[in-house]
Amino acid sequence: MTLATEPALRAGLETVWAYLHECGGARQHALADRLVTREARLHNPLWLGPDGRGAAGARDQLVLLHRAFPDLRTEVEDFFGAGDRVVARLIHRGTHRGPWLGVPATGREVQFSQTLIFRIEDGPGGRIAEIWQQADALGTLITLGAAPPLGTTSAPRALGWAIATAHHRAHHRVPQDQPWPWRGTDRQRTPAFRGALSGTAPASAELLEANALPLRRWIAECVNEQAVHICEEIFHESYRGHSPPHAEPEPLRGPKGYERFIRGILTGFPDAKATIEDLIPVGDRVACRVRMTGTHLGPYRGLPPTGRPFSLGQIVICRIEDGKIVESWQEIDALGLMLGFGVVPRPGSGSAGYLLWFARLAATLATAPRRIAAAGKGARA
Repeated sequence: MTLATEPALRAGLETVWAYLHECGGARQHALADRLVTREARLHNPLWLGPDGRGAAGARDQLVLLHRAFPDLRTEVEDFFGAGDRVVARLIHRGTHRGPWLGVPATGREVQFSQTLIFRIEDGPGGRIAEIWQQADALGTLITLGAAPPLGTTSAPRALGWAIATAHHRAHHRVPQDQPWPWRGTDRQRTPAFRGALSGTAPASAELLEANALPLRRWIAECVNEQAVHICEEIFHESYRGHSPPHAEPEPLRGPKGYERFIRGILTGFPDAKATIEDLIPVGDRVACRVRMTGTHLGPYRGLPPTGRPFSLGQIVICRIEDGKIVESWQEIDALGLMLGFGVVPRPGSGSAGYLLWFARLAATLATAPRRIAAAGKGARA
């Protein structure tokens, strides 16, 4: 992370604010040409397709989102920056009136979270040079009826869901509003830029490093060394964990709540390892990008082990109090994880595609013992 002067950081924050509110909320997509560099890279999850490039890539993603949810309203819940990085945590609400990830309009209302990290170029204007993003795509697909509830893997339940979904897709169609831009779509008004919304408490370099320490220990010790007993040392007694409902079996409260959660992860993925790819401490906030890898060798959230390896991206924001994590927000690529295991169909599968998914799921679970045995031999070698 490159250090930035105060004016440069403010310029970067203002650029991202305009991108979120003017390009996003106000639907002024053409402004991306002024706010995003030509060489910018948009790091996409694999299910979203190849990485986007430049202002055109940013514009395309915004148009696809607004065509799918023409009345989309976005609230900025967290907004802060340090050096050449700006972090934003968003909540989106809207109605599914156009195609999204190949799923035709359902007319259903959705709410989903998204967290983004922006890298700002070093130069006048502070334009966006790189974007990393994670969003609750799996939860949105479950809401739209295009993915089964987590744990739908038994043959009767999976087949029942596939047949019901295929029948509904074939016989129930919601008219797509025309033309673009949709009639009656309210564009959000852009609120005045006032700088960072969070992480604004003054903090010395020493305090920032101290605030980052519990998050580093969380990854290095609690996950990688499976030292779950240290949860009492790094999580505040008033700790609250926020994630989409499908990502956590219960609201996370206190060190014991997180300890139960991480034990569940390590049961399902006993060889899990995590790496911090970026770390941004600001005031009482610490944001980071994390990459977790491992193998699905045990039961997890009602999913029988598939024996398949995974590589999972996530963005985490923590609020620190008294040297401990008192609140956290985790946005993980749950859709990519479940697609890799084969326990949800690919977005946009047609009626026949849902039935084909069931057949592939049955084959995945039938051959899982062989993959699990091979993974065990590899670990002992």
